[in-house]
Amino acid sequence: MDISEILGESSKPGSLVPTKSAIYVWGYNQSGQTGRNGKERQLRIPKQLPPELFGCPAGNNARWLDIACGREHTAAVASDGSLFTWGANEFGQLGDGSEEGSKYPKRVKQLESELVKSVACGAHCTAAIAEPRENDGTISKSRLWVWGQNQGSNSPRLFWGAFKPNTMIHQVSCGAAHVVALSEDGMLQSWGYNEYGQLGRGVTCEGLQAARVITAYAKFLDDAPELVKITQVSCGEYHSAALCEMGEV
Repeated sequence: MDISEILGESSKPGSLVPTKSAIYVWGYNQSGQTGRNGKERQLRIPKQLPPELFGCPAGNNARWLDIACGREHTAAVASDGSLFTWGANEFGQLGDGSEEGSKYPKRVKQLESELVKSVACGAHCTAAIAEPRENDGTISKSRLWVWGQNQGSNSPRLFWGAFKPNTMIHQVSCGAAHVVALSEDGMLQSWGYNEYGQLGRGVTCEGLQAARVITAYAKFLDDAPELVKITQVSCGEYHSAALCEMGEV
């Protein structure tokens, strides 16, 4: 990643539960990915983004639940379920329906009907897990939305891929140009580029690959694949890793 981030929290005196949090940014800022409105090409010292940038009056108890960085864009989830994005947007990774970058945070309006829980960024794409704000119980509480490079849209679109509709999504992680999603029942599906085998299919191949469920895993190269329940997944730029319920990688 070209920039790093940290989520810092403060709490009221005597309180055990944090009531405020702040976003600190630093590093490369060519496309405004630090949210500093392009004032500096690079930030060598972490700086806090003021609440006013997100439409929060100073002094309000603003909290942040999640944050992620792509190559030159950033996304953050507020405690009210709103998603904000900023930075480069040449592939529609900001999710605003355009390809124009933004040097300050903007709320993703297309997800205002959703309660966003978490977000992940690839080099030029973004993925978020969200629950409908109005749910009669027939809709999954954890749905996956994707947009940006190789995701088919510059606006958030609901994505089931190889999973059945209404599958509960537990986690999503993005590499440079591939994505891996984990369901609540421990199944993984992956899609995107696979030139280094990052999709976990036992082969390498050129070009964009459609979503497919990973059905078995081998501990070592010479071992026979076996079915295990996955509990956590993480993507590097061109590789992926997962933990199973036994605590093994």
